[in-house]
Amino acid sequence: MTLITLLLACSLTVGAPLSPHEWHWPLGPPVPQVLRAFSPPATPWGPGHRGVDLAARPGLPVYAAAPGEVSYAGRLAGQGIVAVTHGALRTTYLPVRPAVQKGHSVKAGARIGTVEPSTHCATPCLHWGLLRGDTYLDPLPLVRPQVRLLPHWRAPTSAPDPPAPSAQMDLRDATTAGGGALAGMLFTFTLISLLKFNRNRRPPPPGVIDLTQERRERRLRRVR
Repeated sequence: MTLITLLLACSLTVGAPLSPHEWHWPLGPPVPQVLRAFSPPATPWGPGHRGVDLAARPGLPVYAAAPGEVSYAGRLAGQGIVAVTHGALRTTYLPVRPAVQKGHSVKAGARIGTVEPSTHCATPCLHWGLLRGDTYLDPLPLVRPQVRLLPHWRAPTSAPDPPAPSAQMDLRDATTAGGGALAGMLFTFTLISLLKFNRNRRPPPPGVIDLTQERRERRLRRVR
């Protein structure tokens, strides 16, 4: 188990990105002002802002944001560019007059050049980009601490007890109860009457004298 744990830790270390404390602003101190934020394009060749613009003045030193290897240092499209590869990530800096050459290893905070005049921004700036492969990313989360709030779980509360029935009945309740009782009495009286009527009409079994019928016949004889 110890060997498996060590191998797993090594594999995670090799594939893990640089920790936040290894990244630095490419300008300053002080922390530069962000003139324009990252705005990725909707399509690979669509319009957008593939990086951030930091306020700077020509001649200001530019530093590597993290340790890595210089993968490009020269001029492209009329402006100086420096690119540094940090494992799976790559940072770009322009317009910069390079102070390093391709293949040089640099540490975090090492000077890689100076800001050049450019028309990229309305005011002098440094365009700082971040890529993973061919995908542009926002470099600001690398240097700005991010606070992640955990969800606030509330303790489960028991359901409120139902209100106790009131000892007093209002007029509507009394009317409903009275109507129900009256209907029940009428139903019971009707049922008893039907049972008596059916019993009186049912002929007695052979050999059994119907006393009620006998009394009725005696009354009729007296009247006659």
